[in-house]
Amino acid sequence: MEVTDRHRQEKGGKGMTGSTKRRTASPESLEDKFKELEVLYEAFERATAPFVVQAVCGPGCADCCTNVGEIYAATLEALRIARYMEALPVFQAAVLRQKIAENRVQKKRALLLPCPFLDPQKRCAIYPVRPFSCRRLYSVEPCGVKGPVVHREFWALAEQFTRALQALDPRGYSGHLSYVLGLLEDPFFREAYVANRAYPATLGSVLREFDLLAHTRLGV
Repeated sequence: MEVTDRHRQEKGGKGMTGSTKRRTASPESLEDKFKELEVLYEAFERATAPFVVQAVCGPGCADCCTNVGEIYAATLEALRIARYMEALPVFQAAVLRQKIAENRVQKKRALLLPCPFLDPQKRCAIYPVRPFSCRRLYSVEPCGVKGPVVHREFWALAEQFTRALQALDPRGYSGHLSYVLGLLEDPFFREAYVANRAYPATLGSVLREFDLLAHTRLGV
């Protein structure tokens, strides 16, 4: 990943506004949190529009979906993805679950892997609910060997919004997407997470296996 000072952000459209910050406080329900998550995504899109308009990316490019190595997601994002998959046709959902399971196994042996949601046409199978780590990727030059080239201001904004996302999901965890989805496949964890109850005692070993980061440790 390379950052560049090629573009300076224009006055007036920077960062998270005070109202956006307030909206990231703990909502009353899980559905509210999904709405707040979408608000956060939209705020990021508006704040970074002056940079992304210079992107050379296009449908089917998929370099970031193949060669970046880590596709991170927070638990809240992964649950939204899991629900999206549950609404897909049975066969399509089964294929995706198989690819996710294979990705979890392969990830322990390889640093670079294609995203399990990348279809044969190099398009995203879950694009409407893709995680923030995908939304923050673009490049102002063809990626090639050196990877994406992004603006420094954009990168700083992305880090700011990442912290806001973690604050929205204070009981959640972050890590490689297929690992976080694996965590949600545990019915005891998923039930406890959704109901805001204590997590099962076995959670510690799962977190170590998947190398997941607790948001509470980040002081968010």
